[in-house]
Amino acid sequence: MERLRTLRAALALALVARLGFLLLPPFSTDTGRFLADGQTLLAGLNPYNSPPPVAIEYAHLRSFYPPLQELSFAVLAYIHPRPITVKLFAGFAELAFVLWFLRRKRHKPTSPWLISFLLLNPLSLHEVWREGHLDHIAAYLLYFAIAALRPALAAQARTARSYLYAAVSTAWKFAGVLAFMWQYRRRADSPLQRIVQVVKSPLALFSCAFFALQLAPAFVFTPFAERGLTVYANYWHHGNAFVHAFEYFGFSAAHGVWLVQRGILVLLAVVGLFYILRRVTFSGAYHFALGSLVVFFPVQHPWYFFLLFPGILLSPSWRPLLMLICMLAPLSYLGYTKDFRSYGFVVTVTVWLAGSYRVLARNHFTSYLPYR
Repeated sequence: MERLRTLRAALALALVARLGFLLLPPFSTDTGRFLADGQTLLAGLNPYNSPPPVAIEYAHLRSFYPPLQELSFAVLAYIHPRPITVKLFAGFAELAFVLWFLRRKRHKPTSPWLISFLLLNPLSLHEVWREGHLDHIAAYLLYFAIAALRPALAAQARTARSYLYAAVSTAWKFAGVLAFMWQYRRRADSPLQRIVQVVKSPLALFSCAFFALQLAPAFVFTPFAERGLTVYANYWHHGNAFVHAFEYFGFSAAHGVWLVQRGILVLLAVVGLFYILRRVTFSGAYHFALGSLVVFFPVQHPWYFFLLFPGILLSPSWRPLLMLICMLAPLSYLGYTKDFRSYGFVVTVTVWLAGSYRVLARNHFTSYLPYR
């Protein structure tokens, strides 16, 4: 009874906090881009090659959001072309998942820290309810896809559901392409055999092809000079101390972004090698690689950290660290200041590397014990 009263009080506090953030004006201009794309579609034009009908930031660049999101932008713009519409849609989607998750776990022992995080974490409060970002929807769908794959090599019906969840997650914001990695966790005799099985599996081929299909409109329809995806991949950076350091030593920002991207690829390759050599479990390799991708990414935007939510929900060993990193994610807003633009990145990276070492060491990072 006491636990139920505490949960009700926490829910009430969470609802009040969400309402408060909903009433605040957005800090970023992303909701304006979302609605402008929707208005472009409603005008019968292609958002991948047509200028927006209203004044927005980066109006000279065309959109590269997946088609499913573009359709949702059109629906939201048709209902009411104001940021509050996007914020309400994003917020209700977030709140619906949290309430569903708590109801599903109501008869099972659940960490109070996890419940508190879902109800009051700054990503959900600020990035969803104030900013209207929609990345959490793809992350929740990725959670459903992985959860469908995990139990006992997945029965056929569950595997079919994983295809659906992975496809919708990818169509929404690309995240679902990660789900196929969770196949064949115990069937293979060695990590290398497991990698081969996963890479040539139907789900992997389907996921990669579907991922490429979502990116295709940004390349097929958008003129090169207006291609926002190319500019984003090669030039954009925010709050990354490594890029700032390269600039300090005379490199251009584009070269700094290029070097950081290659550094991330090298790190991921090293993690894969450690997995093949059985120095780290699959869960350790996956979560460290994914977390490092987010933490070291050239563009440090806090809503990208929603990609870590499936790990928080599904991995008890990595959960405390991933929750802490998500709590630190808003420090990336220091990137908008002149004198403290690298501080948030330095703090987050330091905590991530120290915390990852502890988690990996606890899971026999340096041992030659059989792969688990």
